[in-house]
Order: sequence, then structure tokens, then C-alpha cells
Amino acid sequence: MDIKQLRTFVTILEVENLTKAAAMLNIVQPAVSRQIQMLEEELGVKLFNRSRHGMALTEDGKLLEPYARRILEEVETAKLELTANKGMIRGKVHIGVLSSISELLSALIMKLIKEKYPEVQVKISVGYSGHLKEWLEAGDIDLALMYDTTPSKLIDLTPLVKEPLFLIGSAQSTLQQNEVLELKKIEPFPLILPFHPHRLRSLIEQAYKQNEANLKIYAETNDLNIQKQLVIQDFGYTILPLVSVINEYRAGLIKVTPILDPSFSRVITLATHSTRNIPKHIRIISREIIGCVEQSIDEKKWPNAQWIYES
Repeated sequence: MDIKQLRTFVTILEVENLTKAAAMLNIVQPAVSRQIQMLEEELGVKLFNRSRHGMALTEDGKLLEPYARRILEEVETAKLELTANKGMIRGKVHIGVLSSISELLSALIMKLIKEKYPEVQVKISVGYSGHLKEWLEAGDIDLALMYDTTPSKLIDLTPLVKEPLFLIGSAQSTLQQNEVLELKKIEPFPLILPFHPHRLRSLIEQAYKQNEANLKIYAETNDLNIQKQLVIQDFGYTILPLVSVINEYRAGLIKVTPILDPSFSRVITLATHSTRNIPKHIRIISREIIGCVEQSIDEKKWPNAQWIYES
């Protein structure tokens, strides 16, 4: 198995046609067929189903695809880093950002990287912590800002921020920000929550269980915007950090109340893969992201956030 064979494999699966793949790779069609044949012989599997409609991946081909893409991506990253001018940072970085802080940080991170490191190609993916962790472990993203303190052999976690959670209700609700509610008083409230594997859902369930309280769920959704809209329209309440609803709060669309329980807080971490050799440009971008998070707190853009990073 070599890079040329993997590049041919990925090109064919993208265009699903040998003639188009040959044109894109600037080689003759028999050479393309030979590359795939050699790869299939070495692996002992069939990678494509061939028909008059084109080339379609087999189940074995689908299994190889993510590995092939990752290898080609690593090779491209190495080339960019090795061919960079002295003092110039180059490369690709794929950043995962927790959905509840994406509005706050995504533009800030992108702006900083583009201004200071114009040769770095940036991709930002937004998701819940469970998804970000899976993507990071699989190598689909390079680093992530996420809520998670669960130990993992594959991921290194650097705690950055601790913040409390709030009970969130519609503008028509009776919630008051200067009032602190105990969990027992929150127990009757119908909640709109994310479903598993969202880490915030697990935290809320654990806190209710520790307090022997009953969790009353009205609805579940894996979309933060839907979660907020259901609350705004007075279908129920939710539990979130204030940063995730700050625009709605300032617009008077919701009301918030602190929860009197230390377990209703979360820690935002910078997560990186622990077993991979992290390229220089990603290490640099990681430090810049830490600076972006600290800046957002210093400028009072991240309400109720406590800076806990230890350098």
C-alpha cells in the first residue's frame, strides 16, 4: 500500500468513474485500474463494485475510506509544514467547538488565525461534547473546546473555564435572576433537554439523582437552537450556562435564575489527541485558542465564567 494507490482510491470514490479519475490524476485509465487492482490484491479484499453506472464502494471499501483520507491528510500536513518558509506557520487545522460557545468564540478564533497566520487553513466544526470527543478520538478533528472531564487514554484535557448553570424560562415565566432556587423547587418544572450522549444531560441527571429529585422531561432535542426556541415559546424550561443564551437574555426573550447547587456547573476544556504527534502549527494554534478564551473572559463577553487555566 502506498500514497499513490490511496490517492487513486480516494479520487475514484469521489467521482465514481475511472475515466474522470484518470483525468483528475493526469494518468491513463489502465494505470488507474492497475493501482486499484494492486491495492485490492495486497489487502485481499474487493474495494469497488464495478457496473455500467460507475464505481461504488463495497463494505470493505467503506471501511478503508476514513483511514485513506486521514493518511493523505497527514501527508499533506507534513508537506505544508516541511516546505514552509522559515518563521512562517503553515498547515491545516480542524477545530471542534462546543455548540453552546460557538457563537462567542468561532469568529474570534477565525479572525485571530487569519490575521496572525494567513498560511494556516482553518476548519471549524460545531457539536455537542459527545460528538466532539468521538471526532477527536477518530482523528477527524485536531483539537476541541468542549465540556468534558472524563479521563481518556486517547485525549489530553486542559481545563480552561468553570461556569455555573442556570434555569432558563420564557419571558412570560416568573423566574428572577436575583433569586437563587434550590433543586427541590425546580423539580416540578418541565424541562427541555439534550439527549445522550450530551455531557450536560449526564450532569443534570447525576445532580438530580444525588439530590433524590425527580427529573421531569417535557422534550428532548439534539439542536441547541430548537432547545432555546421551545423555551422562548414557553413550552418548558431548560438548564444551560448563561453564555449559550446571552443574546436571547439581552433581547428580553428569556428569564434566568441561578441554581443553588455546586454540582450545577461545568468545566470547558481544550482537548487534544494524546497519542498522535501534534504538528507545530497545531500546537501554536492551541496556545492562541487558550488566549482567545481568556480574552473573552477579560472583556466580559463570557458571563459568570471563572478562568481556571494553569500554565
